[in-house]
Amino acid sequence: MNKKISVLTLSLKLRVTFSFLLSVTLLNYIAQVPYYAHFYGIHHTIPNPLGVGIFLVATLALFMTGYLLTLQRNRFGGWLLLVFLVLEFIGYLVHNLSGAFLNDLPTNDPLFFTVSLIGYLNFAVSFVYIFVMVRYRHLFLL
Repeated sequence: MNKKISVLTLSLKLRVTFSFLLSVTLLNYIAQVPYYAHFYGIHHTIPNPLGVGIFLVATLALFMTGYLLTLQRNRFGGWLLLVFLVLEFIGYLVHNLSGAFLNDLPTNDPLFFTVSLIGYLNFAVSFVYIFVMVRYRHLFLL
C-alpha cells in the first residue's frame, strides 16, 4: 500500500520544494489584507469588495486547487498551477514594466515597503516555478 501512495504523490523532496511555493504565495495573500486597509484608509475610500474580494478569492482558489492536485500528481492540477504562476508572473511583469519597478518601494512607509518586497519575491518565485514545471513537465504536465 505504501508503494501505491508514493506513486500517486510527489516525492518528499518535491513536496518540501513546493511547500516553499505555498508559503510565499500565502504570505502574499495575507499581506493584501493590511495593504488594502492601509492604502484605502490613506485615501479615505473603500475598495469595491466584490472586485477585490472576488479577484483574490478566485486566484487563491485557482492556486490552491492547482497546488493540491499537483501534490497528488494530477496532471490537471499541474496545468492549473502553471496557469496561476504564468498569470502571477505576467501581472508582476506588467506592473514592473509600467514604471513601478523599484519605484514602489517607499522607505517612508514600512507596510507598503514590506508588501512590495513580498510582491518582488512572488515575481521571482513564480518565474522559478514556471521554469521548474516546464523543465520537469513529465512530472507535472504530461
